[in-house]
Amino acid sequence: MNLNGALSLKNHQAIVLEEKTIHYKATIKLFKRLLKKHLKGKIHLILDNASHHHHHTLKPFLKKHRRLKTVFLPTYSPNLNLIERLWRFFHQKVTNNHYFETFDEFRKTSLKFFKNLDNYQKELKTLITDNFQPIPNLKSQT
Repeated sequence: MNLNGALSLKNHQAIVLEEKTIHYKATIKLFKRLLKKHLKGKIHLILDNASHHHHHTLKPFLKKHRRLKTVFLPTYSPNLNLIERLWRFFHQKVTNNHYFETFDEFRKTSLKFFKNLDNYQKELKTLITDNFQPIPNLKSQT
């Protein structure tokens, strides 16, 4: 199961999409969903250095959608990546020490978790805000 997602630092809302594979097309699909959900203002995307975040087809897309501002995290810094905290939380709640009879059961349980993320807002608030400090001097790539 491949999940691609974005997490808002402001309100802890997430967009999580199930994909066949995570590549530049899935990244563009996620970016489009963000643009659709947030109709006004700039959207700052703090990204890791996965190859699909640097794919050459993203540059024209980002140029066309100037509201999207990308900032890349330093290499090998998953502790600074908020979505990694969400993935870890997901594993703690859903996958760790749980047995699923079928893949479909696992898939449905996983997607239900993200659909009902509001049920975990209190825990997410501490997970996301505790010890998180914005990284100074990161340069926008767009």
